[in-house]
Formats: sequence, structure tokens, C-alpha cells
Amino acid sequence: MRLLGPLIFCATLLNGAVTDSGAVPGTAFHRYSTEDRFGRTITFYLSASSAERLAPLAVFVQGTGCASHFQRQGERILQGAQTLLNDVARGRARILAVEKPGVQFLDTPPDSTDAKTCRQEFWEEHTLDRWTEAIVASIKAAQGLPGVDRSRTLVVGGSEGGVVAVHVSNVLESVTHAASIAGGGPNHLFVVADYVRRKNLDPEVEVFGCWAKILRHPDSATEFCWGQPYRLWSSLLETSLVQECLRSKATLYLVHGTADEQSSIAAFDVLRAELAAKGRAAVFDRIEGADHSLTRRGESPGDGLMAAFGRILDWFVATAR
Repeated sequence: MRLLGPLIFCATLLNGAVTDSGAVPGTAFHRYSTEDRFGRTITFYLSASSAERLAPLAVFVQGTGCASHFQRQGERILQGAQTLLNDVARGRARILAVEKPGVQFLDTPPDSTDAKTCRQEFWEEHTLDRWTEAIVASIKAAQGLPGVDRSRTLVVGGSEGGVVAVHVSNVLESVTHAASIAGGGPNHLFVVADYVRRKNLDPEVEVFGCWAKILRHPDSATEFCWGQPYRLWSSLLETSLVQECLRSKATLYLVHGTADEQSSIAAFDVLRAELAAKGRAAVFDRIEGADHSLTRRGESPGDGLMAAFGRILDWFVATAR
């Protein structure tokens, strides 16, 4: 697909200046930019309005990596999971997806999960708090655009993004609903140590040894463990999905597959028990046989995730009335 030069205009809204760079060709999304409180230019994408009535935001937060939401493959532009969410929304919500700071439109790294293949700016910028601020700034900007219902907002994320999605609900009061898919439960040290142990490796060497190095240089953006800079891990590992859910005032929906090899179902069971012990209500969607991307044996990639998105959007619409 060939990119056409978009018409760019700038609108000043209640939440600051927003630049519309036009439609992403062949998709239902427009590309916008705004500025966050760190003075960074943040790129976000918002699905087009399909009806005259107002529609709330459903914000998608991606997992680990530095790939753009839209990637180039030859002359084609590939779309990410935000498009699946838009497909099941059917006009009931406007889908918002935010590029991580340090990621540019159409970035397609050779290995998105290995930050060493990402832009160096990403190493500096991708921490829990700085990533959250980019999402918050984008939500505020999008809430000022025509056709957006500001009375309710859903944030849904997968894997690392599942923790971030609930964290955003603790930073921005206008987030009324949050959903985490395969986001674990205890902090990520548990998730990584459990994964390493199931691979017959020693967590004391592979996990906690590296964590001790991170603690000595928590702000380092040039030293790496598990494919990511110390700077990210020192911010992300201080929290957990359990803690974020207990803090959150949003209505919660939590999903996990029993065949998830990256973040075992044990993490989800801990989350379920901890929230129950504290009397914290949530929807717990435990999917038998589903892996980290919610795919079950015999299914095509994306089928399970799209089905979960459908249940989450149905829940969001029903509980927001």
C-alpha cells in the first residue's frame, strides 16, 4: 500500500493542541499527535466515528516491544490488535491506540521483544510512569475531539500492557473501566522466575542475580536484562497487577488462559485469591486451553483475542449504562 501525503491541520482543544495528520491509508484510523507534560510529542490513533451519536473511548495498550501499531511489509501496511478491537466495537466505542515514546509510525524492528533492536530513544523513554503519561495525555486529547463521549472510558491491555492498563486507571480518574489480558498477578519477578523454573533453569541465577544488578543501576538505559533495559524493569517490577487492581476505582475485567506458557495461570489464580480476600469485585475470565495470546489449539491466531475483545466490549457497554 502506498502512503499518500496527508492534509495536516491543528486544532486547539480544552486539553491542549492536537494535530491531525490524516487517515492511515486502508484503515479506519486517523493519526494524531499531542504534547504530554514531559514536553514530548505523542502519536496516537483514533478510529473514525461511524454514527452521529457520541461514542466512548476504548483504549488499547500493547504489550512488550517497540513495533508501531501499523507496520510496513513491502508495499502493504499491517495493522495491529487495535483493529480487532475496532471490529468488535461496531461503532459502540472509538478505539484509541498510542505509540510508545521512542517508536515512530511504521517502525518494524527485526525483533520487537528485544529492545536492543529498537531506537535508542525507546531505551530512555519506555518506563512505566513515562509510558503511562503518554497514554494519559492521548486520552485527554482524544476526549476533546468531536464525537467522543467523555462520561466513560475503557482501557484494555495485553501482557505487559495489562498491568499498564490498570495503572492508567489509577492515574486518570476519567477511566471508568479497565481490562487486563494475560497481565499476570504478582509482580513480574514472580512471572519471570516461574517461567525460568518451568524451563528447568535456576531463578537464583537467571532472575534474581540480574535483579540485583538492576537495583545497583536502576536508571541505566544501556544495560539489559531479559531483553529490556534496567530502566524499564526498575519501574515495572515495583508494581504488580494485584496492587494495581486493589488501588483502582475502575470496574475491572481480568482474562487469562490456562495454557499460557509466558505467564502461567498460577499468577492469575494468585490475583483471583488476593482480590477475593480483599473483597475487590471483578470479572474473572479464565479460558481453558488458551495461550498467552488467548489462542487455543485448532484456532487461527487472533480468534481467541477477538472473542475476548467482544466479551470485554459487551461488558463495557452493559456496565456503563
